[in-house]
Amino acid sequence: MLKISTILRPAAVLLGLCMSLEICPAADRVMPAPLAQFRFNGDGKDETKANPAFELKNTQFKDNALYLNGKYEHNSSTKDGYHAVCMTPKLDYTKFTVALRFKPEEFGSDQNNLLTGGKSCRWFGMNRSAAGNLTITLNNQRFTHEIKGAAIEKGKWTVVACGVDLSAHKVVVYLNGKESADIDLPKDFKLDVLDSRFKDTDKNWSFTNYSIGSVFHGLVDGLVIYGEMLSPEELAQVSQSQGESPK
Repeated sequence: MLKISTILRPAAVLLGLCMSLEICPAADRVMPAPLAQFRFNGDGKDETKANPAFELKNTQFKDNALYLNGKYEHNSSTKDGYHAVCMTPKLDYTKFTVALRFKPEEFGSDQNNLLTGGKSCRWFGMNRSAAGNLTITLNNQRFTHEIKGAAIEKGKWTVVACGVDLSAHKVVVYLNGKESADIDLPKDFKLDVLDSRFKDTDKNWSFTNYSIGSVFHGLVDGLVIYGEMLSPEELAQVSQSQGESPK
């Protein structure tokens, strides 16, 4: 299966996030090295080797991707709810970019989550709205921005890249290589996690929203996190979808 690949080699071979994406860095800048890179080629290891591997329970690997069964781990009526969480201790909450390549198998009232930053504070989130659109949330869903026309469809490989820069009061979202949203945050916006007792422990990512028990159901074959807001050209590059992955 094609993958989102990291750029960790000398400039001569820094030709892009290959595997699932064909990317050529802008002529005047080399793509920044990721803070964390997970390709799910049979394991949950971080390709940068700078972060712990994904904590995985009741998950599988299918077609060189991580398969998540769509069952919430704290649901008392089931014993096989999945757990899939990774830590990025060096993350700066105020500026980052996250890119995710996924293929939903099913959606439901409690199966609309795509990715969540923070198990305790849920300081960042991506999910699918009731209307089927990509939605970005901050501060445990108190800030919500549904991107009209940015459809998230089941059975289709999709790549989302989201850059956040709180000092610039900006959130920029690219979907399959095209800009979907340029969101202006309120001038006084601040992430609650920065003043919480979870500030040092909530630098984690999962496919479950532990606030409302919503999960992702389907395949994930690439998750990459950068320690800064990427440029528009770079966001476009890391979100270019190459369509259905070959089996």
